Amino acid sequence: MKQLLLLLLLISSVGCKEAQESSTTVYNDNVESQLTANKNILSTDKIFPQDFLGAYKGKLNITTSRGKESIPMEFHLLETTDSLNYQYKIFYGEERSERAYNLKKTHNPNLYLVDENNGIVLETAYADQTLFSTYEVMGNLLNCTEVFHDDYMEFMITMARVQDTSMTGNEESAIVKNYPLSVMQKAVLYKE
Repeated sequence: MKQLLLLLLLISSVGCKEAQESSTTVYNDNVESQLTANKNILSTDKIFPQDFLGAYKGKLNITTSRGKESIPMEFHLLETTDSLNYQYKIFYGEERSERAYNLKKTHNPNLYLVDENNGIVLETAYADQTLFSTYEVMGNLLNCTEVFHDDYMEFMITMARVQDTSMTGNEESAIVKNYPLSVMQKAVLYKE
């Protein structure tokens, strides 16, 4: 919008050479400052998990074939004394039912482990300020994404029952397995 206004100013001042030179200078300065601002945005990439530590709170919306319900949810990502290990806690409901996990760094800066502290360890990949994981448990296929922003995060888990899988296609095109969703949990949690 600013560029359009500056362009209109430039066009309207064609009759007066001084005004034209002034508008061109303002336009060029504005374009240069926008390029500099964009370069600064790209050069200040966030470092995970350090730049996203904290407690996040909000409502978890759960959608199933029976309808939709909302419950309180909290997500805590906190430091520990071990620089390779972080507290990764989720609290559900009014009673604040706690899931106390650990997020562990690996040798790969884009691969983390979520240790549920009960023998279950989930692999999760990190890219573009987002944690991604897919896993199967008790006949259910789950996809989880956690997108981190400056002052909030987006949390989503989708679940499909493996027994509901259908297949389509053929050997010539490709055989495709479908996993229709049965549950979606989605939340926007704000950093405190």
